[in-house]
Amino acid sequence: MSYVGLDVGTTSIKAVAFGEDGNVLARSSRLLPINRPSPDQAEQDPSEMAQYSVEVLGDIATQLDVPPRSIGIANQRETVIAWEKRTTLPLTMAISWQDRRGRTRCSELKEQGAEELVKQITGLTIDPYFSATKYSSLCSLLGESSPANTALGTVDSWLVANLTSNKNVLTDFTNASRTSLLNIASNQYEAQLGTLFDVPIELLPTPIASNALFGEISHPDLKKWRGIPIHAVLGDQQSSLFGQACTNFGDLEATLGTGTFVLVNTGNQRIDSNPGLITTIAWNLIGTPNTYCLEGSIFSTSTTLEWLINVLGIANNIEELEALAKSVRTSEQVTLMPFFTGSGSPWWNQNSSALLGGLDNATSKGHIAKAGFESIALNIASVTTNITARLNGHTKLIRIDGGLSNIDSLCQLIADQTGLECQASLSGESTAFGAAMMSAVGIGDLSINNVEEFYKSRHTFQPANGRMSAKSREKRWNRYLDKLGLVGE
Repeated sequence: MSYVGLDVGTTSIKAVAFGEDGNVLARSSRLLPINRPSPDQAEQDPSEMAQYSVEVLGDIATQLDVPPRSIGIANQRETVIAWEKRTTLPLTMAISWQDRRGRTRCSELKEQGAEELVKQITGLTIDPYFSATKYSSLCSLLGESSPANTALGTVDSWLVANLTSNKNVLTDFTNASRTSLLNIASNQYEAQLGTLFDVPIELLPTPIASNALFGEISHPDLKKWRGIPIHAVLGDQQSSLFGQACTNFGDLEATLGTGTFVLVNTGNQRIDSNPGLITTIAWNLIGTPNTYCLEGSIFSTSTTLEWLINVLGIANNIEELEALAKSVRTSEQVTLMPFFTGSGSPWWNQNSSALLGGLDNATSKGHIAKAGFESIALNIASVTTNITARLNGHTKLIRIDGGLSNIDSLCQLIADQTGLECQASLSGESTAFGAAMMSAVGIGDLSINNVEEFYKSRHTFQPANGRMSAKSREKRWNRYLDKLGLVGE
């Protein structure tokens, strides 16, 4: 038996088949381009998302002798799409979660004093990162000419519409909880928030449980898998939380991808966050209350390293960048503040800019490279400090995955800077695995209580004794936060 996770991320789409023992049986991937028409805009082609999803699933179908029992979808969250329901033709480009064109509207709403209302209902702060202002932008792009049967939705809704013949436009509660429009206590959209953000609630997908039946494969290019159920949908970060077996209160994980998202399971208890964190739905199983989590959202991680490679040109690839960082003992006074798309957690300042400081005549490429890796660990530590304080020190260990979790020196930096044991996932496919295993829960083949049995780490990194270097880096980091006006936010 096998279960497939379809992981639709920001820069790639992959399908991974897992056996009933949790081992990878087959995988396929495609790169997904992102367009940046202006500094504040980030868009992707919905047709490419659908096409590449079909292609990677088709590749997996040729590698498996027997079709999978079920499929789960994990998707980049907050990204929004408009399409015509009858034909499933996209009406605009997808507006990416990285898009910041809603900054002005968010500033206006904050000035009007709306932030406390939004946070109380949705658990989120007001920020252009979340879907509401993106939906409003889509509606403005469509104008009066939009078809009567227009649908608005996140990436999961779009994929379900394309892969199945289900006429209902569906999403799950984890994705809906990222829109700034869902009441995370009642699991219903709030009309007053639709009015506040100028979003027609009636066009949004219906949210259902994360392990519900979303439809059965009916795409003509996937004939071998016709009738296979899509029995799970999760936002990608929640899927990683589940895939890393963080199913108990206080379990903490971070996924290092385009950005880094740090989540801690708070069980059925909604813990209202301090100003630096957000409260969101981790998952909802059929017939059970929500499982919640606290989250710290960091917008630039691999994009920070890519900036060093592609813009500064100090290396040709990540491997060279890592070698440069290892070539020097410290970064000296070089500090990189990686706020290329504003600062997310724990500051939530949409107008923050990146900064590279501490340079002098002796600064080398190695110092800059090391500062880049250190910025990732320092940003994560800024989030975990808030989380551990909110949970009264309950959390002692962090599980990490994502492509950059294969870099030992970065894992050690994270352990040193956070003061937490750092377990690096063995497979690196926790997001796809979480979706696949949630689909197994959906069809009744697996209990959520058994997910821990499948978790495997490749190594556990212990914080350095004394952590003097970490404390020195933190002091320097805080000085630059002060320069950027972020201290005290």
